Formats: sequence, structure tokens, C-alpha cells
Amino acid sequence: MRRISLGTLVTAILVVVVLLVKLTTFMVRFSEVAVKVRMGQVAAIVDKPGLYPRWPYPFESIKTYDTRLRTLDTLESEIKTRDGKNVIVGNYALWRIANPNTFYIRVGNERDAEDKLRVRINQRRAAVIGNENLSAFVNLNQAAVDANYDRIENELLNGIQTEGESAGLSLHDAVLADFGIDVVKVDLRRISLPEETTQTVFQQMSAERQKEAARFREEGKSRAETVRAQAEADRDQIIAFAERKAQEIQSTGIQAATGILKQINAEDAEFFEWLCWLDALRDSLRQKSTIFLDSRSTMFDYFRAPVTPHPESGTASGRDASLLKLPVPGPDFDPLAPRTGEQPESSEGAARGNP
Repeated sequence: MRRISLGTLVTAILVVVVLLVKLTTFMVRFSEVAVKVRMGQVAAIVDKPGLYPRWPYPFESIKTYDTRLRTLDTLESEIKTRDGKNVIVGNYALWRIANPNTFYIRVGNERDAEDKLRVRINQRRAAVIGNENLSAFVNLNQAAVDANYDRIENELLNGIQTEGESAGLSLHDAVLADFGIDVVKVDLRRISLPEETTQTVFQQMSAERQKEAARFREEGKSRAETVRAQAEADRDQIIAFAERKAQEIQSTGIQAATGILKQINAEDAEFFEWLCWLDALRDSLRQKSTIFLDSRSTMFDYFRAPVTPHPESGTASGRDASLLKLPVPGPDFDPLAPRTGEQPESSEGAARGNP
């Protein structure tokens, strides 16, 4: 009889022990949950990591599920909006197993869970998108589009369903109750437009741009009118101020000139008379015209006997006494009129004045 070696015996014992441990225990990892099924019925739910005992198969079986978040992508589909425009929508969802008991009974495995969840999401997506107008997705106001996206995504997950077997419940509550699945998030991944809808959108965008451009032009015209009116008001105010200031300066100048003339008249009456004669002569000959005058007109007095200073006294001399005693011209002084008391000559003298 052959003797069994010690090494072989130890190895056999270890193999038996490992098989017994494997058949009578199971391990739960930190990211898993285990469903203990005894004779076809759920006996226990183990959701804490560790090593647990069990009856060997077929008395008990263990089904483990990963409880981490999973991503579910849905196929893009064409949906008609409320205003009759077609859009192509694709979205995704984040989900995890929340109730292992319900999940095991109603679904069984992850592949079937994704198929059932995809059907529910597509149904809900068609209902929500079909209740929106195309302008909710395509708009010149980007802030409004972003707000619409957030609202639609919230309705996809939490909006109350009005049709189907889950009427009266949100997608989240319905899937949790039916399949034991917690849908954390449903987002729109992509929204595109078919060719026929794209042309319509371009036309609408062009019309909106033209409308906005017209509004800007009207605002510009209104602002231009306001600025123009304000500028005209400022101009009138400045002109009025300038005219008032000019009148004040002119009045001041006239007063100063009057004072100077009075001073000259008081100091040297004959010089003042001569200045008045020059002013009258300049005013009379200002225009390019021909004037016929009497040779004894007052205007010619200074030509016949100009004023010259006296060599000794410094007073004016060289004219007759009547010229030196001419009165100071007043407001009615006319240098063209003959002097009082003189008779006109038999033959008129002619003078031509050209400036």
C-alpha cells in the first residue's frame, strides 16, 4: 500500500478548505450590495463590505450589484415641438441601484435595467419636448436659452407625468418605485435641427435681427433728436448770453466814449468840433456815390482854412473868426448844409467824393 506524502495531504486539505469557504461564504466590496436568495426568495440584503456566511448552492445563491453611478446614453430621435417644428434630441442619464430587492425582482440585471430605463426616458423626453416651442431651443437671447435648458432638464426628471402607467408620478419616483433605480440626473446632450427646420430657423433669426436693427435705429433717431434739441437749446442759451454780454459791453463802451468826448469838448472844443467834422465827412462819403454841394457848404470850411496851431499861444488860427466860433455839432448837425447867414454863389461849386 502506497503511503501518501505529507505535502500531498496538506495540499488536499487546503483545497478542501478553500472549496468549503467558497461554498459557504461570500464577500461584499465597498461599492457593492448583495442579495441573498434562498430557495428562490430574497432572504437578506447585505450592503456593508465584508465576508459573510451562506448556505452552499442550491440552497442559497448570492447576487451582487455595483451601486456606483452609471451613465446611460440614449439614441438621438426626431421630436415634433408644439409649434410643429422637428428637432433632433439626444440626452443622457446618471443612475444607480437604490433598492436591490425591487431591482432583483423587477429587473434582474444591469443590461435589462438600461433597456427599461431608456424606454422611460425616451417617453418622458418626447412629452416634454413636444410641449415646447422651437424658440425655447433656438433664440438670439442666450441667457433665455440656458434658462430653458435648465427648466426642461428639471421637467425631464422631476416633472409629473400625465400619461402612461406612471401617470401622476415624476420620472424619478416612477423608476424608483418600479425598478428600484435612482435616476440622479437627466440632461440634454445635444439638440440639432433637420434640414427643413434649419431653413425656417434661419429665416426667423434673420427676421429677428432685422426687427432688432429697426429697434436700434429708432432708438438712435430718438437719441439723436434729444441730443439735437439739447444742442439747440444750449446754442440759443449761449447766443442769448453772448448778445446780452455784447450789449453790456457796447453800453459800457458808449458810456466810456461819451465820457471821453465830453472831456475832449471841455478841454478843447475846437478839436472836438474837428473830430465831429471828420466823422460826418466819413459817414457822408462812405458809399460810392457822387454828391453835388455848394462851395460854401460847412464841409469845405476846413479845406479853405485848415486849423493850424498858433506859433506862440498854441491855439488854432488861420481861419476867420466865424469858423472858430462854430457851435459844437449836436444830434441834428448836417455838414452838407450851407452856413447860416451866407448866400449861395451865383454859380454852384461841384465836389465829387469818392472814398
